[in-house]
Amino acid sequence: MALADKKAPVLIGVGETSGRKLKQSQGLEWPSTVDLASAAIREALADSGAAEKLAASIGCLLSIRLFHDSGLPHDFGSPENHPEAVATASGLNPATLLYGDVGGQSPQKHLNKLACQVHAGEYKAVILSSAENVGTVKRARRSGHQLDWNQPATRAMTDLKTDEDKMLTAYEWRQGIISMPMAYGIVENARRARLGMDRDSYAQSMAELWEAFAGVSLTREHAQFARQWTAEELLADDHGNYRLNDPYRRWMVAQDAVELGAAVILTTAGHAADLGIAEDKMIYLHSGADASVPLMSLQDDLSVSPAMQVAFPKAMDLAEIEANDLGPIDIYSCFPVAVSLAMDALGSPDRSLASYTLTGGLSFFGGPGNSYSAHGMVALVEALRKDGGKPGMISANGGVINKESVGIYAAQPVAGGWSPERIAAPVRIPKPDHVKPDHYFNGKAVIKSYAMPYGKASRGAASVWLQDEQGLPAIGILPDTPEDTDLIGLAVDVTTADERNIAKLSG
Repeated sequence: MALADKKAPVLIGVGETSGRKLKQSQGLEWPSTVDLASAAIREALADSGAAEKLAASIGCLLSIRLFHDSGLPHDFGSPENHPEAVATASGLNPATLLYGDVGGQSPQKHLNKLACQVHAGEYKAVILSSAENVGTVKRARRSGHQLDWNQPATRAMTDLKTDEDKMLTAYEWRQGIISMPMAYGIVENARRARLGMDRDSYAQSMAELWEAFAGVSLTREHAQFARQWTAEELLADDHGNYRLNDPYRRWMVAQDAVELGAAVILTTAGHAADLGIAEDKMIYLHSGADASVPLMSLQDDLSVSPAMQVAFPKAMDLAEIEANDLGPIDIYSCFPVAVSLAMDALGSPDRSLASYTLTGGLSFFGGPGNSYSAHGMVALVEALRKDGGKPGMISANGGVINKESVGIYAAQPVAGGWSPERIAAPVRIPKPDHVKPDHYFNGKAVIKSYAMPYGKASRGAASVWLQDEQGLPAIGILPDTPEDTDLIGLAVDVTTADERNIAKLSG
């Protein structure tokens, strides 16, 4: 095989599995994350068409960080060195073991860097591996079944966890933002306010987007919650679709009770050719970009995504394409606003709603936390192998729309050859100078956005994004919430007490 650019980074093997498949094929009732990850790796090696020779050349295995090690531990434990446990179970012995950081941006962020390392010859081939089994954990807890997934380490790994891994601050927690649906609910309502839409019209638009995504989930073998929802059903109480908060119902948010594993294998086009891997198996990474902004209380406009607005055009410029040139796209879709802000950042190209996902998204395919975009990569490689006429894109989001990693892929190599300059240096957008960390105040303010939790019996206190009389943003809590009222634009009086900005509607 004659290749013009033998050092170009290419994906040559992809694989997925699920608890359902492992139960059918191996009788595994309680799959561990190691079971899921190693099964996906074997699928990816087989997919390459050169499993044995490729396995022997794997120099690095990067394991995406588990929920269990991202601040959400459970009683059943996990291996002390997760990448080592996965490598051993997969029959591999890579010289380098890496453990990813926290956030849904993680798979694409790490792949961008690994591509540069493969190109430089640091590794002949690498595996990016992921797994989550929160569904297994929840089943075991309900049944009282005891499990022990602890495993001692026998060698070293490099932990890639950083100081940027925090999702929410103590200040935000004290104002009632204690979950991702509450945090994203504020972002969702902020976008609604920017667009000048009422709650019913905006809810309809969210439901239509998720109806389109639900249909795509039916095409994926390992989708955990595949169902053809209609927009009307997504706005109703049936099928357990209870109201979580204003603006979300249960099936409009990421579902974490999954049993999923994924793996992608990266090497150079030259090494792939040396292994005898067919050229039509190779999918080329054309460019990548990464951007982040401070946490939500340190931003001055929650209705847009500056990280996406920086990362998307940068990745497309490096790939020398525009949004309308894109074919298959997979957007990290934990909540509707994650997709809507991506559509906004792309300039709302003329394409169908269903075309923004390749899996069905985190509500219907399933939401394996940090790992989701590894499944998006699997689906993207499959789509580009089937029809490589247009390049594809992965948009991987982390935190509360504050971390974004992008990859542009194609079935053809880069004209003129690939270089590491096609992976942009990470952009860290600073806090606006006028924004005060942990801003407490006494005085009048206006509600710019909010999220209002709903319990089984009644509404809870709303978390509110405020603008004070000096025009400064702050977050507070509104204990007394009026029945069925849109809070955006309402005036409040704020009193600081117990490290909370307690708001009361102005009389």
